[in-house]
Amino acid sequence: MFTLKSFFLIVIIICELQTSKTSVSLIIKKGNTNVGVVSLSNFKNVVFYGEVSVGTPPQHFNVVFDTGSSNFWIPSTLWSTQTTYPHQKFNAKASKTYFPVSGRKEYDFRYASGELKGTLSQDKLMLGGITLEAQDFFVGSKPDSYFTRVKFDGILGLGLPSLKIARTNTVLENLVEKKLISQRIFSIWLTSRKGAGDEVENAGQITFGGLDKRHFRGEHVYVPVLSRTGFWNISMSQISVDGRDIKVCVPHCFAFVDSGATDIYGPKEKIMKIYQALGVRGKDIACSKVKKLPAISFVVGGKSLFITRNNYAYEYIDIRGATRCSLRLLWQDHTDTWILGLAFMQAIHTVFDFQDFNNPKIGFAKAAP
Repeated sequence: MFTLKSFFLIVIIICELQTSKTSVSLIIKKGNTNVGVVSLSNFKNVVFYGEVSVGTPPQHFNVVFDTGSSNFWIPSTLWSTQTTYPHQKFNAKASKTYFPVSGRKEYDFRYASGELKGTLSQDKLMLGGITLEAQDFFVGSKPDSYFTRVKFDGILGLGLPSLKIARTNTVLENLVEKKLISQRIFSIWLTSRKGAGDEVENAGQITFGGLDKRHFRGEHVYVPVLSRTGFWNISMSQISVDGRDIKVCVPHCFAFVDSGATDIYGPKEKIMKIYQALGVRGKDIACSKVKKLPAISFVVGGKSLFITRNNYAYEYIDIRGATRCSLRLLWQDHTDTWILGLAFMQAIHTVFDFQDFNNPKIGFAKAAP
């Protein structure tokens, strides 16, 4: 596998370094294959995003790299002007390489939080230095109140192709078809680093076509994706609190690994068992108890993957200015499936392997701080 420590093995290397206020992109070329790297910023420890550019000349956008969806959208010039944060808006007329797809039909985008409309288009996408010509994407409009309050501009879906809409070519499919990456994988490294303000730059990294050995400890354990729904869905055999199996995965649990989700979600009765094992009644806890919270482990592929209180508990200031504490362990009704969001991924380095779209797999290792 490619690592940043293996540069000396490459005979001919052409490196391009692109910088902006919020991110750094690096591309390493060897023959006709690339490894693209995007630096990620952490906003309030609830969402990570990185910069991509679309069009000619390039227009820059901060996007969430979401493994829980497969399509790519950015705001259009029709995006609401009544937003909490300023947003870059894609100006199709300003791009020499923009191509409007015939029909110009509007599609509905519905997420667990947030809705918008999107119109299918094509243009050049720059992704960590890798250039994807004629990339399908959607120009967004009519956001609901949720999307008028978010810090990021758009969402770049990295779910499997069966999640896509409108028979589009996803970013992953385009990378594969054009043979633009060294290996058919991408890896995600997220940290819990804190900064002086709400946004912490260089708090993580997504690597397309490889991984960086500096970002994990030990070896990855790889497990197959279990369904063809398009989600990165895996099996867990056990969840333990402070080393004790709390018997919520009998004989197993199913879980989505979702970089677009902040928290860890599970069925109500099973999350309540975790609360009980932690000695709390619900997600809101006394801040004095946080330092005593034990590690929680998820057994995947026979390997225990640990998260600590630094991952699943957090402190915030309420509307009255008081300091409060809460857990990133939440329950949801009417499902037996777990969602492993950022509270899990900040502790675990994750490799998403799509060498074969019909038989994908995911690798997990302890993340480096």
